[in-house]
Parts: sequence; C-alpha cells; structure tokens
Amino acid sequence: MDILVTAVIPVFALIACGFAAGKLKWLGPQSTEALNRFVFMFALPALLIRSIARAPVSDILNGNFLAAFIIGMIAVWVLSGLLSRLLYRESLEDGAIRAVNATYGNTGYLGIPLAATVFGQAAIVPASMTVAVNAILIIPMAAILIEVSRNRGRGSAQIVAGTLRTLAVNPMVLSVLTGLLLAVSGVEFPEAVDNFLNILGDAAGPCALVAIGLFVSTIPVGGLIGRLTVLSILKLVIFPAIVWGLVSWVFPLEPMWAAMAVLMAGTPLGATAFVVAQRYKVLVPESSASVVATTAISLITLSFLLVFLVGR
Repeated sequence: MDILVTAVIPVFALIACGFAAGKLKWLGPQSTEALNRFVFMFALPALLIRSIARAPVSDILNGNFLAAFIIGMIAVWVLSGLLSRLLYRESLEDGAIRAVNATYGNTGYLGIPLAATVFGQAAIVPASMTVAVNAILIIPMAAILIEVSRNRGRGSAQIVAGTLRTLAVNPMVLSVLTGLLLAVSGVEFPEAVDNFLNILGDAAGPCALVAIGLFVSTIPVGGLIGRLTVLSILKLVIFPAIVWGLVSWVFPLEPMWAAMAVLMAGTPLGATAFVVAQRYKVLVPESSASVVATTAISLITLSFLLVFLVGR
C-alpha cells in the first residue's frame, strides 16, 4: 500500500499544480494546448523512440503474455466502442477516444515502479512490454480510426490515401515505427543522443499531468459523473478481470508474469490519452477528468489486485 500511495501522490500533485495555476490565473487558457503540443510533437515521440528501441526484443517476446494482454485490450476496446454507440449515440471519433480511455494504462510512470517494488526487478520486463503495447497498438489504432472517420465521404481510395497521408506525418506513429526499426536492427544510440531522448522524454508525463490540471480547472466535472463511472469500471475492473481469465484458463503463465499481466491491465488511465484527445479535439473534458478519476479510484482497486495476486 505504501508504494501505491507514494506512486499516486506525485501524479495528483502534478495535476494539482496545473489546477492551481489555472484557478489562480498564473497560466493563461492557451497554456493547456501549448503544453500538449509540446508533449505530442517532442516529448512523447522521444519517450516512445527510446523506450521501444531499448526493449530487448529477443528476451521479452513472451507469446502467452502478449496474447492475454492484447486480446483483453481488444475485448475492452470493442466493448467500449459498443457502449459509446449504444449509450451515447457517438461518432467513430468519439468511440475511438473513449476506447483509448478504457484501455490506455499508466503502465510507465505508475505500473513499472509498482511492479518493481512488489515483484522485484524481473517484473520490469513484462511491465515494459505493456508500455510497448500501449505505444504500438492503442494510440495508432485511435489515430487510424479518427483519420478514417474524418476522410469518410470521399470514396474508398481517397479515404485510404487521406488517412495514410495524415498518419505519415503523425509524430506518434513515426516514433513507434522508428523505435521498432531500431529495436529490430539492434542499433544503439550514441550516449549524447540517448541522454537527449531521456531528458526530453522525461518531460512528457509531468507536462501532460500539469496540462490536465489546467484543463480540469476550467470545466464542470460534475456533469461527467455517469460517464466517468462507466469508464472507471471498464478500465479498472473489466479489463483486469478479462486478462485474469485469459491467463488463468487460456494462456497459462508463470505466477509473476500472470500477476503482471493483470496488474498492468488494472492501472489507471495514462495522461497520454488526454494529449491525444486534446490533439484531435475529441472528448477532451471527459479524457482529462478520466485521468483524475481513475487515478483516485485505483488506490482502492490496485490495492485489491495486489492482495489478490500476491496471495495467490
């Protein structure tokens, strides 16, 4: 419980800094978009390139682990999309961002420290694999769906061409591809380049969290309670429950790996989801509030998961 508190409190503190800066007018209304643009164009690509490129491909490709986590993620993605359509009559763009909010976990800044403390250094490997899944699958999937939606009505050839053209200059898609190429090739960064990417990438989380606080200070969160409840159940309960079922009966794993798959599925929404929502101007208030809500609720749900998993 101590590590959970010490990992979550800094997240809330950074959001609180942004919230206070917004309420006290220390930072203007343009600050949220400026911070998010910096994260989207510079800090997040640096983080993605470095984290994916440094992943030891030959050591971390655990098929059962990846299958359980990815199939669980896809199941929640589809369920979230269906609920978006049935409950709220939303567009494909809204459904894509809602699906990101239901699946994109804070596996990097919260999951990895938590995993290492509870299960030891060996747990960093599976935790890092979920970071890669977040980067390689969830964000690009959302970008593709949004671009397809925005190019609809132009004919199938133009939809494909327009979508590919937009994705070809998308910093997150390009950074994931770059990281994958470097990981497969085994090329190592010169020390100066590695330090540059490390410093720049480390700015992604703090800047995104401060931007969330700034944005939340300007919106009435009370009107989002119903939607936040549905999102929190999907992200913090249903996602880890599906993964637990998969590792228990379909894709058997060693106890530590099985526990890590479930624990990483149960992490709260990562701040990157807000960056993506802000970039595309889709469900921005809900995405920012979702980061805050799921992080707070995860103090309870992650504590339960830890007791359940460690005691298995």
